[in-house]
Amino acid sequence: MSGRTANARRMSLRTLLWLAIGILVALFAVSAAVSVYGRLVVRASENVLSERLLPAQNAVSDLTTAYVDQETGQRGYVLTGDPSFLEPYDAGRDAAAASLSDLNALLAGDAKASATLDAVVEAANTWTAQASEPEILARRNNEIADEQVVAMTATGKELFDGLRSQLQDLDALTDERVTEQVDRVRSAQVLANVATAVAFVLAIGTAIAALYLTRRLLTRPIDRLVADIGAVAEGDYEREIGTDGPREVSMIGGAVDTMRTSLLTQNRLLVRAEHERTRHDEQTRMAADLHDLTIQRVFGLGLALTSLARRHPRLATDLDPLIDETDSIVRGLRAVIFDLQIGATGLSNGTASLSAAVGEIVESSTAALGFTPDVCLDGPVDQFSGHDADPELQAVLREALSNVARHAHATSCRVLVAADDDRLALSVTDDGTGMGADVVRGHGLANNCNRAAQLGGRAVIRDGAPGTVVEWEVPAS
Repeated sequence: MSGRTANARRMSLRTLLWLAIGILVALFAVSAAVSVYGRLVVRASENVLSERLLPAQNAVSDLTTAYVDQETGQRGYVLTGDPSFLEPYDAGRDAAAASLSDLNALLAGDAKASATLDAVVEAANTWTAQASEPEILARRNNEIADEQVVAMTATGKELFDGLRSQLQDLDALTDERVTEQVDRVRSAQVLANVATAVAFVLAIGTAIAALYLTRRLLTRPIDRLVADIGAVAEGDYEREIGTDGPREVSMIGGAVDTMRTSLLTQNRLLVRAEHERTRHDEQTRMAADLHDLTIQRVFGLGLALTSLARRHPRLATDLDPLIDETDSIVRGLRAVIFDLQIGATGLSNGTASLSAAVGEIVESSTAALGFTPDVCLDGPVDQFSGHDADPELQAVLREALSNVARHAHATSCRVLVAADDDRLALSVTDDGTGMGADVVRGHGLANNCNRAAQLGGRAVIRDGAPGTVVEWEVPAS
């Protein structure tokens, strides 16, 4: 009794398996989340470096260069009075304005950096207002005596040294920000690498657990596979073979299903070949019967009428139309016999008729469509076998069925091939989503129209409400 109680208190094997899998999945998910977080931090930090800090560092360098160019040009103009020195001054002023605009955008959100940048701007404005602009104006108006030049430039240099000091502070601050961001990237990269290593170890543990669970996990898919194969072996070729389960079971199921499909295809080909053979034999028999029986009797009747007309000239007027009619009947029978013999010879030589070609195209499209289209042949379709329209119709049919498989999302399709003495026509109708007002027509319709136009016919594509209708028609001549 105590043993049964202990067994009842133990967890079942299924529960233990699911618990073990749950623990592994949870650990793997945590490590994966940490790894993803680390990668995201690395990417974000790299974006900050590439999009803000490094451009800011470059902008500080450009700003320093621009102010130095201004100071050099200003001092040279004050000392020499040569206007060419004002060119670097003006260019430096424009470059400084552009760099300050970039830095205001790049350092937005960093209070300390923004304050340092404001100090730079204040120092630059002080130097400009108290030194550079007044000195340039005085030199331009010739208001500076030679003995005043040295004193004025010394004052300007002192103010510019203050600006240079502020620029150095700003440069040091941007360098510090870059260093901090690089350190953050390194830390996040280490975290991501550790998480990746943990995930790898957990993957190995999962693989070991999978080896233990293989036998249990294979049972149900293999039982289903054996049942499907047994049903097919007993003749149920329409039953699809299940391909679920592990990869090996799926491969076996797929191979068996391919064999089943091949058997179905071979069976259809045998039925079609038997049908063609039966038709060939029937055509041969009909041609022989017409030649050996009917045409000989009609020919004999014509000879008898001719002999009667010769023996009784007075009856010639009444008999001549009958003789001409028998000659016409004989010619007609000979044409029928010739057509039967040509059809039978074409089949025996392996030349496929147009109807057989249509059947093969429809059959080959079944796998892509997911269903078998309905096929209807109306009229003497095979009289166009070998005609110029024969390969064109086959090409149009292939294109139409390909479009149904790729775009229509249809569940059924109807193929109609109609022929008479004047024309050969093809119609492909599906119950899919239709064309829609915003559908861009591709090269397929243009090719179909060209194929029809080359033979003097027409081709259109229209909505079928629901679905789409493709119509293609060419004259017989």
